[in-house]
Amino acid sequence: MRSLLIGTVLIAGTFASPVLADWWIVRSSDETCLVVDIEPTGKNPSVTKVGKDAYQTAEQAEADAKQLCKDSKAQPKRDREDKQ
Repeated sequence: MRSLLIGTVLIAGTFASPVLADWWIVRSSDETCLVVDIEPTGKNPSVTKVGKDAYQTAEQAEADAKQLCKDSKAQPKRDREDKQ
């Protein structure tokens, strides 16, 4: 019984992790803002992280991106489609 419970928790944790993913706002060299789910490493000089260190949801990041990226050429957008 205990091993079944541990297995269930491990499986549930695997499926729950995308929901708990962090989000970042980045600005590319052409001034386009994106909300991404992969943390920028700083190794690519054409991508700059803006805003908070990380956001808990894409919606929070997009709301801040609208304010932080007002002067950008493009409106904030996600780098991928929703995983639903």
